[in-house]
Amino acid sequence: MSSNKVIVNFDEYPWVKEPFVQIAEAFNKGKLAHGLMIVSPVNSGKIAFARAIAQSVLCQNTPGSLSPACGNCKSCLLVKSQTHPDFSLLDCLVDNKGKQKQSIGIDQVRQLTSKLVETPQLGGWRIAIVVSVEKMTRGAFNALLKTLEEPGDKTLLLLLANSAHQVPATIKSRCQLVSFNLTSNALIGWLKDKTGRGEEQVIESLKQCLYSPFDTLEYIESGAESGTNEIYSDLDAMLATRVTPNEFILKHADSNEQLWILIANFFQQVQLSILESNQGKYAAVPKYLASELYSLLLEFNRAQCVGSNLQTKLQLEIILIRWFELGRKIVHYSNR
Repeated sequence: MSSNKVIVNFDEYPWVKEPFVQIAEAFNKGKLAHGLMIVSPVNSGKIAFARAIAQSVLCQNTPGSLSPACGNCKSCLLVKSQTHPDFSLLDCLVDNKGKQKQSIGIDQVRQLTSKLVETPQLGGWRIAIVVSVEKMTRGAFNALLKTLEEPGDKTLLLLLANSAHQVPATIKSRCQLVSFNLTSNALIGWLKDKTGRGEEQVIESLKQCLYSPFDTLEYIESGAESGTNEIYSDLDAMLATRVTPNEFILKHADSNEQLWILIANFFQQVQLSILESNQGKYAAVPKYLASELYSLLLEFNRAQCVGSNLQTKLQLEIILIRWFELGRKIVHYSNR
């Protein structure tokens, strides 16, 4: 789904149908929360989903009810052209070099909240979508909090997040959580139809892509499984001390920002393997270590999201050294 597509086709994207129906029921009964937090992985369609909600609420041909927008009224056409005076979309700004900034600042949020208290120019709702809410600075979160605590009449905030744990509890507690069922049979069936692959391969690919539908589709169609399997194999080789952290990073340097995601997913799977059984190749791995390394990778990602200048290679090497050093101990004691 591109960010400009706003009319949700439930037949084409079945995993968004249930949450839309739930939101529509609450809206039609006058019980919809003023703040909705839509939590879903990257490339799962949440921006298009939020725009569909916004257009449906603002549509002049469906007043008082939330149903698929007509797409032809004045309000719908203004939303499509991104010129609707009562609709705002907030994201990281682009600097004078054309590069998108890494955080959403307090001044941006203050401008947005000021707009949300103005009288609606078309006499209806005032709606704002905040893309990647986890990228907001602490000051920006505080500026947004007051609007969530005291929202004006007919004001709706749609906050989009890739992961809820990166958002302060004070924000989450004032929003209704919305999530997509990305492990449902509908999603698996959609991927099977799109790729022609079997259910087992589709489910495994979903795990590798952290349950992002469109990333999984690209992953399968591009044949990226082989690259991921190589990374996982090298991480196992590191535990066996056959590959050093520096050798690993140099070998997989082309993976860039995706490398940490794959490594994090690897340690998550190690955790699951340890919990399910103490047998196998991770039998000697302490339960706490895989969890700690996974948490460190998540912390590193959060730091990157708010514009930290941490050096990617250095931070990954520090984390992987702990994995390699564990392997040295395992090899040492197994040879005694």
